[in-house]
Amino acid sequence: MSTKEYEDLSIKAKSRFSISLRSLSQPMSLGEIARTWDVCARTVISEYAQQSGGGSFSSKYGTWENCLSAA
Repeated sequence: MSTKEYEDLSIKAKSRFSISLRSLSQPMSLGEIARTWDVCARTVISEYAQQSGGGSFSSKYGTWENCLSAA
């Protein structure tokens, strides 16, 4: 994966996150913001993995660590 591909994924995730934040009720809790980012990042990575030969993120790179429960 090239630096350009990483940047593209980052832009896609940030864009999806920005749009998703608009749908959250005000005031937003830190937990809601973190969960929203987690969903956006997982979706973008999963879409990339599927476009790059099928499977899922986990089948290509290993399991997805749940940072929310680890924090």
